[in-house]
Amino acid sequence: MKEFSKTLATMTRPFSFVHKTLSEFGFVRPKTHENQLYVTTFADSITQRVYTLAIPTRFLENGHTEVYLGHTRFDTEEEPPSRVVEAAICRMKELADYLNQPNKRPHTVETASNGYMATDSYDIRRLGNEMKKMKTNSELKQTGLIPDPIQ
Repeated sequence: MKEFSKTLATMTRPFSFVHKTLSEFGFVRPKTHENQLYVTTFADSITQRVYTLAIPTRFLENGHTEVYLGHTRFDTEEEPPSRVVEAAICRMKELADYLNQPNKRPHTVETASNGYMATDSYDIRRLGNEMKKMKTNSELKQTGLIPDPIQ
């Protein structure tokens, strides 16, 4: 599992932006590793072998994700051919350029993705943890606060 590019930086971006960008580049979050890893594969047509490339990430409590591009590695015992490594480095540099772009929010209701509170199991767990930390209406009243909105 050799890391192949220390020249790429660690980036912190909103989770939705990171997930969308990595998904568009063909990366997926496997069920293992507590969803802290994104992986994709590179096929070598000469050797007929497939190599798995892994990007480690870390989810932050503020809804952002750290992407450790400099710690990207092939998940194999032997060294992949140089042509596969070069293709991966090109894709990683392009990915870094996309992740460096400003996160543009939808400006109109028509362009917004409304109706989705959570798009995957990670979002569901994150929202559940946020709800656990929220005070109930009776707890708010005990501290002298008025629940808002009153329902």
